[in-house]
Formats: sequence, C-alpha cells, structure tokens
Amino acid sequence: MARISFAVVGVVSVLGALVACSKDEPPPATPAQPAQPYTQPQPGQPGYVPQPGDPNYQPQPQPGAPAPGQLATPGPTALACQNDSQCMTHRCNLQYQKCAFPCVSDADCIQGATCFVAGGPAAACLPKPPGAQ
Repeated sequence: MARISFAVVGVVSVLGALVACSKDEPPPATPAQPAQPYTQPQPGQPGYVPQPGDPNYQPQPQPGAPAPGQLATPGPTALACQNDSQCMTHRCNLQYQKCAFPCVSDADCIQGATCFVAGGPAAACLPKPPGAQ
C-alpha cells in the first residue's frame, strides 16, 4: 500500500514539475496599425450602393426570401414532385423537382392556401379560412 502511495506522489510530482517548467511564452505583441477612417463611396464611385431616397434605389429582397415570382428553395424534408398536385397545398418547385416546403411566402402555396410562417422551419401552406381573400 505504501509503495502505491509513493508511486502516485512521484508521478504527480514529475508531472507538476514538467508543467511548471514549460517554456511556452506568449508571442510578442505587434504594434497596432492606426485604423483608417471609413468613407462611404459617393454616387458614381465603385462600391456605391444606392440608399433609400436615391433615384436609382431598388429595394433588395430579404435574405432567404425568394424574389417575386420565384419559389422557395426546398428544405431537406420536401417531397419529390413533377407538378403541384403532388404537393397538396404547396407548389412544386420544378427547378429542384421538390415541393416548395417549408414555404416562405404565399407564392409557395397553391391558390386558396396561405403560408403559415409562424411554424418557422416547419412553415406550411394552410387553406385560407372561409371568406378570406
């Protein structure tokens, strides 16, 4: 029993000495370069992006949202299809040959259905309630 205790104390002591004597020093700090002030490109310059109020401003679609008239990119759980009838209340995205699921807008749904986006990753096209336009 005493031999085991001496062995454990010896191993711990050697490991402690190795860790304490390690020569890892942090790299020397390099002097920071002064920050260049950012200047917004002016109209006509490369890199200029029109802002609201500019005559050439055209609103950009939100990231993840399809362009008008374009269907959503199908998710991994979307069913394969060749036409809308195979997708129940969703439309068939012929580019991917999959149903536009999950939907992002009403453009992904057949006529008479609306996209219920509160479902998040499971957003689905549901029939519109009676009397809804």
